[in-house]
Amino acid sequence: MRSRVEDPEESPAAGRDEWGRDPSVRAMRRVFTAMEKEQKEFINNLGLSPFDPRMRRWRERALAAFETSWARSARIGVQLSETETGELYVLCLERMMAREGMEVPGEVLPRSEKLQKILREVFP
Repeated sequence: MRSRVEDPEESPAAGRDEWGRDPSVRAMRRVFTAMEKEQKEFINNLGLSPFDPRMRRWRERALAAFETSWARSARIGVQLSETETGELYVLCLERMMAREGMEVPGEVLPRSEKLQKILREVFP
């Protein structure tokens, strides 16, 4: 009997990823991947440990600010690429860190007037 190579999404061991076939779910997964990538690079550039006890609080608050910012951008018709979405999250994270006295050098932050405009409306 000849064995066949199974698609990882079809593998019984991995379970069926029915959601993974939905284009909107795939797009969201790419957005989350971009957010994780940008966050990891940002934290590394700051020399912080991802296990720093302050990170959980900062991330939770940044996520809330990000959701507000992203929703606002969608309402006003501003389209963000996956990379820009990850950068928006990092800028929200930086704002939460700054509120608690953490200084972040400007050179480690994304530079985008488009994103700054969105943030000015959320963080007046």
